Amino acid sequence: MLELTSEQVAGLAEIDARGYVERVRQDLIKADPKFADDTTLPTRLWNAYIAARQLGIHADENVEAFLRIEAYAPNFYAKPATRAWLTRPGRSPDERFHDYFRVIKWRVQHPEYNGGLENGSSTSTTGGGIGGAWTGLGASWRRLVGRRRTGGDSEPVQ
Repeated sequence: MLELTSEQVAGLAEIDARGYVERVRQDLIKADPKFADDTTLPTRLWNAYIAARQLGIHADENVEAFLRIEAYAPNFYAKPATRAWLTRPGRSPDERFHDYFRVIKWRVQHPEYNGGLENGSSTSTTGGGIGGAWTGLGASWRRLVGRRRTGGDSEPVQ
């Protein structure tokens, strides 16, 4: 019988986690081909994965949503208000993140309560399957938080 050391088990777990993050990255590229040119994306997603785990976010659907938000809003989890909410006592980090995500999603889908739409754009996240939903959510997220995705040379990617 093969016996592995704790270091070997940890190494295998990291390989598995990196594969998971890469699959999320590939899904993001399929949904929004502009991500293919973002050379910072693999590192940002890996760092976000580590941050999610350190925050105590473990549910698969929450980790994936965490990574997807990171793709559209780099280092969103490092903002003091976000970090304070996610680490606030009383509920698990998974529950807190789920609530956070639901609020953000609602705000994107109801821009009339956030000061209206910019340039007459639509925030519909219902068409085009899950990829279209995340693309719409990402564009609206960037408007909501005032950020734009940048390419490897820090120029905005439109």
